[in-house]
Amino acid sequence: MEHTKSSPDKKHEQIQLDLGLSKEIELGFDGGSVCTDGGLLLLRKADNRLGLAEDVALAMKDLRRPDLVKHSLVALIRQLVFAIAAGYEDCNDATKLRDDAMHKLAVGYEPQSPRSLASQPTLSRFENRQVDSVVNAALQRLLVHLYIRHQKKRPKVVRLAMDTTCDEVHGYQQLSFFNGYYGTYCYAPLFVFTDCGFPLASLLRPGHENPVSDAIRMLRYIIGELRRAWPGVKIELTADAGFNGQIMFNFCESSGITYFIGAAMHSGFAYHTEALVRQCKAEFDSFGYTSPEIKIYGALVNPKDRKRAWRQREERIRFSSKDEGRIQEHSEDGLFIRRYGEFRYEAREWDRERRVIFRVHYTNEGPDVRCVVTNQEAGSPRKIYDEKYCRRSQCENWIKDLKTYLKCDRTSCQEFEANQFRLLLHTFAYILIWEVRKRARLREMTVETFRLQFIKIGVLVVEKARRISLKLSSHFPWQEQYLAAWRFP
Repeated sequence: MEHTKSSPDKKHEQIQLDLGLSKEIELGFDGGSVCTDGGLLLLRKADNRLGLAEDVALAMKDLRRPDLVKHSLVALIRQLVFAIAAGYEDCNDATKLRDDAMHKLAVGYEPQSPRSLASQPTLSRFENRQVDSVVNAALQRLLVHLYIRHQKKRPKVVRLAMDTTCDEVHGYQQLSFFNGYYGTYCYAPLFVFTDCGFPLASLLRPGHENPVSDAIRMLRYIIGELRRAWPGVKIELTADAGFNGQIMFNFCESSGITYFIGAAMHSGFAYHTEALVRQCKAEFDSFGYTSPEIKIYGALVNPKDRKRAWRQREERIRFSSKDEGRIQEHSEDGLFIRRYGEFRYEAREWDRERRVIFRVHYTNEGPDVRCVVTNQEAGSPRKIYDEKYCRRSQCENWIKDLKTYLKCDRTSCQEFEANQFRLLLHTFAYILIWEVRKRARLREMTVETFRLQFIKIGVLVVEKARRISLKLSSHFPWQEQYLAAWRFP
């Protein structure tokens, strides 16, 4: 049985629940300063180490009247970035969080002080009036300087991976256009990451433009700063087929960048890969299984055979019983032939021949051929494809952290520069989480797992005359990892 009772002053309500135990259960919102974001100080410590919020504030110009200022730029930046990292990506949440003890403490306010954090209108004005293209350009450069400044030693190789994603819009935001590939009105942000997952570029782009020109512009600055800090450092770049083209190849070759860029299959590539495809088919059929028939250039005679084979495999998975064995034990479904090769190719728009490596993955669904254009002459095709190019896929996981977990696609402002600033704020939140994960040796952990285990934890805030005590649960399951993240200098 459930019922509620209210105190005479109507300030607190208690909820009682009878579960058939010897004692009744009472619930009320009268526990004092108990907060749900007990791990925010981990992010504040990372911010102190990196100097992120202070550097961001230095790149901005304060247009407010000094006699009316209640919150400094550093405080506003910290409030926004910490809220994004904790899962409050909208400014609308600021009104409910402005008196939260942990959020006030992380920004730098005493929990019981009458001073509250900034409200939603204040933060919205800050996002829309304090930034322009000059400020956003300075913040883009700050990403590279942060990476360089906090490297303990000169790296032998700096490996870069870049990709774009779809940031769908729901309105008439400035410079949002229809993208035929994604099939929607959107922005198409460009990200450049190092091999350890640190973002060097977070550029908001109009949805309809080709990414190559913007990628070259960002890479030109990134490469210049890296070479200025570490003269002669070797730089490698991986990217998908969206960046394939003569302009990108010429830029990388003139800049001394070793590139591994995917290429879409066409008849010219298929002509050179046909022999290896037929060899893989013969080897696959020699095991006693049948695969779809192929014709010239290794293409399937009937393209529907691939879909039919896939559907048959899915049905076997769903109808297989324990007596028949797990689907992983079915040799036909687990059998595949993988081979690697290379050839020299000169497209009509290219100015010279270039090395193209390819991988053939043959299953009962037919051949799957992938090609990569590179200017690295040494190394076997297998080593280049598996150890160099395939690292690019990790970039998609980092973008997933930003987009799915940190909600970097909340570009709902009307002005383009304001949306660019919002994208950078989400990137700064990602950097703080990246720093804590690195120090705690939890680099493989996703942002969402980190948030649930290290930020969204209950804490009792007790403020006394000389001390502020934060009391976490005695049975907190990740105490060791939390202390390891806290102990970094």
